[in-house]
Amino acid sequence: MLSLTTILLLGIGFSFKPIDKALFKKQITTRILTKEKKVIGRSFNDSQTKQDWESLREYPDFVSNIVIIAEDKRFLSHHGIDFLALSNSVYSYLFTKQKRGGGSTITMQLARVVYPEIRNYPLAVRKVFEFITAIRFEIWMTKDEILEAYLNSVSLHSNLVGFPSASLQLFGKHIRFLSIEETVYLTVLIRKNFSSDAEVEFRYNQLREKIPYQIPYLKNPKTLSLEFQKESPEEGNLKWKGENQHFLNWIRNLKVLPEEEFVSTVSSELNAEVHSIVNSELDGLRRWNVSNASALVLERTGNQTDELSLVAMIGSKNFFEEGNGMVNGTLAFRDAGSTLKPLLYAYAIDKNFYTINSIFSDEKYSFPIGLGGNYLPRNADLRYWGDITLAEALGNSRNIPAVTTIQKIGVPSFYQFLLSAGFHHLKESPSFYGPGLALGTGGASLFQLSRMYGSFLLGGVLPKIRLGYIKDTPYYYGDSKRLFSEETAEEIKFVLSDSKLRQRAFGRRSYLNFPFPVSIKTGTSKDFRNSWTIGFNDRYVVAAWVGNFSGEKTMDVSGSFGAGRIVQNVFRLFMNDKFKMNYTPKFTEVRNFCKLTGKSATDKCPSIALRVRKEMITPEICNKHQNGGESTVIGVGFVYPANGQVYLYHPSHAKEKQNIPIRIREIQSLKEPKLLWNQKEEIRISSNGEASVSIQRGIQRLELFDGIQKKASVQFEVK
Repeated sequence: MLSLTTILLLGIGFSFKPIDKALFKKQITTRILTKEKKVIGRSFNDSQTKQDWESLREYPDFVSNIVIIAEDKRFLSHHGIDFLALSNSVYSYLFTKQKRGGGSTITMQLARVVYPEIRNYPLAVRKVFEFITAIRFEIWMTKDEILEAYLNSVSLHSNLVGFPSASLQLFGKHIRFLSIEETVYLTVLIRKNFSSDAEVEFRYNQLREKIPYQIPYLKNPKTLSLEFQKESPEEGNLKWKGENQHFLNWIRNLKVLPEEEFVSTVSSELNAEVHSIVNSELDGLRRWNVSNASALVLERTGNQTDELSLVAMIGSKNFFEEGNGMVNGTLAFRDAGSTLKPLLYAYAIDKNFYTINSIFSDEKYSFPIGLGGNYLPRNADLRYWGDITLAEALGNSRNIPAVTTIQKIGVPSFYQFLLSAGFHHLKESPSFYGPGLALGTGGASLFQLSRMYGSFLLGGVLPKIRLGYIKDTPYYYGDSKRLFSEETAEEIKFVLSDSKLRQRAFGRRSYLNFPFPVSIKTGTSKDFRNSWTIGFNDRYVVAAWVGNFSGEKTMDVSGSFGAGRIVQNVFRLFMNDKFKMNYTPKFTEVRNFCKLTGKSATDKCPSIALRVRKEMITPEICNKHQNGGESTVIGVGFVYPANGQVYLYHPSHAKEKQNIPIRIREIQSLKEPKLLWNQKEEIRISSNGEASVSIQRGIQRLELFDGIQKKASVQFEVK
């Protein structure tokens, strides 16, 4: 047992311990406002209460006077303990039938607010702690500081803490506009938060007689407060502004916010319009088994070179819908389809693997992926176009060239690139995702993709995303960093804005075409489960996803049709009253290339006009199409088998049914084609370049000749 002397010494030592002013503000909840300064909600605290904090200067003078008269009339003269009030309270408790309290000063009440755990202590211990803490507060704080802490921290009603939050909730006004009548009403709630009308009326009129202000006699508390309505002004705002709820829930959990107001960059007016577009399009898509959609808009304001602002976020068609309504589709991870291709090609170009005019063979390939496995990607249309430029491959979203690219640069390299750009959800190893990472198998969220596409808008810089302001200081998500060069960003931007370039895959008329410059890319995952479209111009990034939160497949709804309609309408909303100017090139110029060789085109070549960086060394002139003939053979080689590919022989199956297929591209360009197997057996080749050999265990080699000149070779293995 501690001696009385020890307890006194500990108490004295505790009293002289400095006060951390943050102690009083640890449960403050931040008001979260839209760009238009409309309250949409608050951050969370541990006690699930609503608490604002205002300086005592913001309060009308009569608030302090009325509270002091009601709770502690000698507050300004005592030093934390009012012994006269305490003795009166003890006398009343022992010798009268009223047994009223009233001995606690404002400072002692503040001690209970700051240290709520003392309510579990025995009465004697609790009172000693209150006395010591009150003295400590009086030593280290001024009367105004104590009163400010009390008025902002005292519990008043339900989950309302402090006069500022109660004034907003119950009367719909800031504390500086509180009336005398409303102040008296709130003051009588201090003693008993939950009071009947009769109790409120009695104590209100009792306090009215003690204050030096003339106010009417209260007959019906319901005429004074809004608390008896079914919902407060703030709660009502939350309900009819449901389109803001996904952003509100996200920002609540993103980080514990300080006590100041958080004014977001999200516009409630724009959110309402985008929400209307989303639901209007969903009405038309319902017949194709589409139940939900999400949309997001980033905006560049001013001349920022490393940031964009989030101005609209629609997570689902209806936040209040039972089931999946609260799912924020802009943050959910799903198969990204072809949406990563611009990033893949940008990385490959920046690392000097390819240029915009590089030639890819869009043919049926089987890519070895280790451990004897093979990867056989297919294009969405199940067709193969032969040799095409990188620009055409990207504009028309061809899968074979994309897989060729990731095989060339290495899956681990692209994987690390995505991690550096914020794709931290990729938890597995690069080998787990394999070359399918180029086609979105690693997944992505609409927010991630929008931010990544913002890199093309900002000249290759991954933007930090401005979400709002705290005390006029910007609050950001993520950091900015350079991902690729300005030249590469501009090249990709022009490829994605060229409607003629993508015409072969998407047709002359589609929702990807605009009457003003917009760079756009779609993505469609396997079985049409996810439809993506992301578009950007020099000011906005607009992204949309369409599908089902359950993962159920849609009825062939592609990115260009499903999400593309939403992006089309949102851009038209933005550009309706804006000057429709063209992109201004800074680092690129237009040059003509041969579509089949990628070299500088002659008037004999099937040419394509591409915008490439000015610093590019002019390629040699194409001589494939001179005089209507071909002086050089371009692109002859094996489509399959691939070099290093491994086949497995199954002994229980008929050997003749396990023949290994062979496909040779541009066989027509050879005058005397000859195919040798293991340098001894000649294999017959069809006119379209197809052949086969019987399956045999061991290392196998195929060599292609034109007469006596060897043109290509490939080595594979059968196990």
